[in-house]
Amino acid sequence: MAVRIEARTDRRLQLTGDIETILHIPTRSGTDSFSLAFSDGTLVQGSYRDGIDACHFAIATEGSAVTRIARHDGCDVLDLDWNFDWITLAGETETLRSKASEHDNGVLQLALDMALEDQT
Repeated sequence: MAVRIEARTDRRLQLTGDIETILHIPTRSGTDSFSLAFSDGTLVQGSYRDGIDACHFAIATEGSAVTRIARHDGCDVLDLDWNFDWITLAGETETLRSKASEHDNGVLQLALDMALEDQT
């Protein structure tokens, strides 16, 4: 099972593979940053670079999925190999983070705390 996430120039994310959909990045936050959380425990932070429609992904927390980030046509492409139950997307002011950043300037952050249960 695999999912590929590619940023589009219109501030949307295209998911292909086992999940086929387009996600709209929330704009109410007023920033170009977002986070993706996955049911396996993976947390990915994304942002659009200033002045260009190029997206950058960074793995904030590694989960069970095999995760790869590669460059394609000037943007990052995120590949995840896992069978996901759910994927969530949040804008920067509502984002989940693995730990507080020194650049948060007192902004309260939510922590992602998950436990995987054996279904067998």
